[in-house]
Amino acid sequence: MSAQKVTAVVLTITPYRETSCILRLFTHSHGLVHGIVKGARKDGKSVPLDRGFLLEMLLYYKPNRELHMLGALHVTEFFPGLRTDILRPALRDIALELYLKSITQSEPHPELFDLLTSFLKNLESVKQGFVFPLLWHFINKYCSLAGFGIAVEKCPECGADILKKGGILDIAAGVLICKKCAPVRTHTQACLDAYVISFLDKIETDESVRLKNYECLRITELLLLYCRHHFDIRKDFNSLGFVKTMLGQ
Repeated sequence: MSAQKVTAVVLTITPYRETSCILRLFTHSHGLVHGIVKGARKDGKSVPLDRGFLLEMLLYYKPNRELHMLGALHVTEFFPGLRTDILRPALRDIALELYLKSITQSEPHPELFDLLTSFLKNLESVKQGFVFPLLWHFINKYCSLAGFGIAVEKCPECGADILKKGGILDIAAGVLICKKCAPVRTHTQACLDAYVISFLDKIETDESVRLKNYECLRITELLLLYCRHHFDIRKDFNSLGFVKTMLGQ
């Protein structure tokens, strides 16, 4: 069992026995990895760890093994900008939970690793009014890399320009339909205005856009329902429930 140097994002941390802990990691070279760090919580020798930290470490990887040994942990980035307010780490946790709920195999997905680290870096610096749009962009990009991206350009029924007029999200089909072609009963819960759709496609911090908390939560919940359908996720997102409580919704 040889040691390999890997980079990883911490998804969860679970204390184990008196001084050790078990980490669920998303690595650049091996995808999802469960590993144990012996003595990680021993007085005077512990490395401060938290969800979302970027690490370098030695991975003693053994194929077909569920729990691997980890050693020589080094925190390369802890994203201090996320601690400037309570909302940023809460939205970070939605992204981490999406990975935990939708990725079940230990296979390398470097494009998903790069997407997650880029999201964490951008979440540090994006203006407060655009933290939710950044999350929406991340979710849609994640779905696109997995083959379930939302088609945002034109209505599949009549060809109307969705990017200009907005549309209704058909979760099962993975497309946006214009308001004329979509069933009336779906307009309220699944409606995405044009400015929201532009965020799904690319991030543009338009200072004229003012988003209300209830609307941000509605759109976030809709996109997570989309993920639950296409990734066959059975349980609710606990992190979304926390954000709702935090914002008094």
